[in-house]
Amino acid sequence: MPRALLLATLLAAPAAMALSADDHRGYYFAGFANYELADGARDADNGRGFQVTLGRALGEHNALELSFLNLKRDRDIDGRADYKSVFSLDYVRDFGLQRFQPALLPDVKPYLLGSIGGVLEDVRGDKHLHPALNLGAGLLFPLRLGSWDWGWGLRTEVKGLVQYNDRESEPANKDFLADVHFQIGLNIPLVWNPGRSTALPPSRECALSVVDPVTGRRDCLNDADRDGVVDDSDACPATPDGDRVDARGCSLVTGGDADSDGIADPDDACPATAVGLKIDARGCAIEQTLSLQAVSFESGSAVLTGVATEVLNGIAASLNGQDNVSLEIGGHTDDTASEAYNLKLSQLRAEAVRQYLIGRGIDGARLTTRGYGEARPLVANDSDANRAINRRVDFKLQLTPAPAAP
Repeated sequence: MPRALLLATLLAAPAAMALSADDHRGYYFAGFANYELADGARDADNGRGFQVTLGRALGEHNALELSFLNLKRDRDIDGRADYKSVFSLDYVRDFGLQRFQPALLPDVKPYLLGSIGGVLEDVRGDKHLHPALNLGAGLLFPLRLGSWDWGWGLRTEVKGLVQYNDRESEPANKDFLADVHFQIGLNIPLVWNPGRSTALPPSRECALSVVDPVTGRRDCLNDADRDGVVDDSDACPATPDGDRVDARGCSLVTGGDADSDGIADPDDACPATAVGLKIDARGCAIEQTLSLQAVSFESGSAVLTGVATEVLNGIAASLNGQDNVSLEIGGHTDDTASEAYNLKLSQLRAEAVRQYLIGRGIDGARLTTRGYGEARPLVANDSDANRAINRRVDFKLQLTPAPAAP
C-alpha cells in the first residue's frame, strides 16, 4: 500500500474514546515515565523513555491532547542505542469519577484514548518518519492532601502503537510494527485555584442549628425577631412579637392571600402553604408526592445550596402550619457514579434535608428519609440536562388520621 494512501486512511479513521481530568475547565499538563515492550522483530531490547502531554478539556468527559514521546533501546548486535520519537494528537474520553462504598479503594476515573501521529525512528543511524495509530486505556486517581484538592491526578496507561514501516528501515522484512507502552505520571491543571479548599470552619454551639450529615458541620441559624424564619430568608426581620407570619417572615394581612394559594387568609385554615402544593377547599395540603429539582446540593456531596434552603423554608412553613402532615423525604441521583455510591449519596442527601427541616422547628418524628439512588429516574440519563432532572428530592406528604370521637 502506498504510504500516502495509508496516511490518508489513518487520518480519516474515527478517534477512539476520550479524558477530562477531574474538575478541569481548561488546559492541563501531564508528564510520564514510559516503558516499551518492543515488537519481537526489532533487533533491540525493550525501550525506556518519557512522554510530555498538553491537554485541553472539552466539556465534562472529553479532551484533546498533544503528546511527545521519546525513548531509546539498546541494540542486541553492538550494545549501542536506537531512538524513537512519537508525535501524536490524542482524543480521550473518560467515564466519570467512580467512588466505592465503603471506601476500601481510592476514587478512580477510567478512560480510553486513541491517536494518530508520526514516528521518527533512528535505527543504526538511519532516520525514517512513519505514520502511526495509537490505542489505549488508563486510570486517573485524584491526588488530595487533607482538605486540599488542587486538581492533580496520578495517571497510569497501557497503549498499543502500530506504525507503518514500508520496509524502508529496520527490520526490513516488516510492513507493520506493533509496540506496547506502559506509562505512569502526573496530571496537573495549568490554572492555580486556591479556592478549592474544602476546609470547614469550626462548629459553635447555638440555640437553632442545622447539622450536615456528611461533614458533621453545625451551622447556626439566626432569627432576630423569633418568628420562625431565619434572618437570611426573612423579608421582614423586625416583625412584632406574637404576629403570625407567612413563609417570607412578614405579618399576615387580614383579607390577603399570604401563601398565594387562591384562598383569602380569613378563610384559609393553613395560610402558610408552600407554593406548588395541592390543597383542599380549606387551603390545606392534601396527600401528594412533590418532586423538586430546586432542592439541590453541592457537587458530589450532601451540602445544601442556597437555592435549596429557600425552597425548604417554604416546606417548613407549611409543616409548621399543618400539624397533621408527615413527610417522607426521598433522595434521587443520576447514573454518573456507581450504583452503590449513588444509593449512599441519595440517603445522605435525604437526611440533610431532614436535618434542615428539624432545624426549622419541625418535629423529627414527622420526617422519614429514604435513598433511592439512580433506581427511579424521571427521564432517561442520556444528557446533562436529563441527569439534572433526575438529581432531585421527592416529598411524599401523608395525612395523619384524626383521632376517633369518644
